[in-house]
Amino acid sequence: MKWFTMRGSAESREYEYIKLLSFLITSARGLVDEPQLYGPLRLIDAAARLISLMRSEGMDVSKLERLEKMIEENEDLVMIDKGKFIEFLDELVLELTSIIKEL
Repeated sequence: MKWFTMRGSAESREYEYIKLLSFLITSARGLVDEPQLYGPLRLIDAAARLISLMRSEGMDVSKLERLEKMIEENEDLVMIDKGKFIEFLDELVLELTSIIKEL
């Protein structure tokens, strides 16, 4: 298996999954020495990456775009205002709950 080639669409998809997997595993290792709030930051970053991957797979992510936008607009709060970052995480959970109820 040649992981980091991008010849065909299946290999391209595999590459994207390997990138996400690499992000998750290296994040897990990095979190051992990083500040506590980096964990939630990395998880929402992974969520945004997953939405993007779903889109590239041709899935309808229109219901998830609000989540993606919220993440893009608020992920930097972790470095600016811990309280507002936590409030943002709560809002993200509520938004996800709303999406799940619609399904």
